[in-house]
Amino acid sequence: MKTTTVESVVEIILNQLKTGTLQAGGRLPSQRMLAATLGVSRSTLREALNTLSGMGCLTSVQGKGTFVRDHVPSGASLSPSGGAFFTAGTILELMEARELLESKSAELAATRASKEDLQRIHESVRRIGRSGDDVSRFFDADLEFHLALANASGNQTLFEMIKALLEKVLSYHKHFRATSSPGVRASTYKTACRLLTCLKRGRGPEAAEEMRRHLNLVSAQLREITLDIVPVLSGLDKKS
Repeated sequence: MKTTTVESVVEIILNQLKTGTLQAGGRLPSQRMLAATLGVSRSTLREALNTLSGMGCLTSVQGKGTFVRDHVPSGASLSPSGGAFFTAGTILELMEARELLESKSAELAATRASKEDLQRIHESVRRIGRSGDDVSRFFDADLEFHLALANASGNQTLFEMIKALLEKVLSYHKHFRATSSPGVRASTYKTACRLLTCLKRGRGPEAAEEMRRHLNLVSAQLREITLDIVPVLSGLDKKS
């Protein structure tokens, strides 16, 4: 089951509590600031804060704001295993794994892709190009592209590993605007077109390099947003 926007916000704040970025008794920034920084609606943020209050992590004081409780329950998490925190470190580690696996997948696909594989990849590239300003359509088409490319590698184990990584990464950054800006979407489409050309011409090393550059761009965007979130959640900027 995919992680919802509310769950993503809850787990980001839970992680700040876990790492000590948010201290017991500390006040959170205003809802307006948090919502803008996380790229979510005020209603989504309120639902996330209500969830955290219900978990015993936060408390609201009329006219003063939302505060971290003095005694936060240990092991608080939406995940039964307590391991669903999406930190800057974990998301970037996932991207490093994607770079290794998907670059190799692209290289293999250049020599192993069948006509049917190339047709599926071509269709997914067209869908990326036609997604326009519809971010949801873009992510769906982009996921379809990466899965079709992995399948064209002819290595089922590689395909399954990439699929698992994609699900983990997308469950995090699909809900944040920084990773779906017009510039990133345009760059993704151009990269997909170049990759398709490499596959058709059997140029494995070039395909691998195209994939590597693309994933490095995505990693940079994810790094920026995670770094932006931390200082706001830590209350360093007191403006409201």
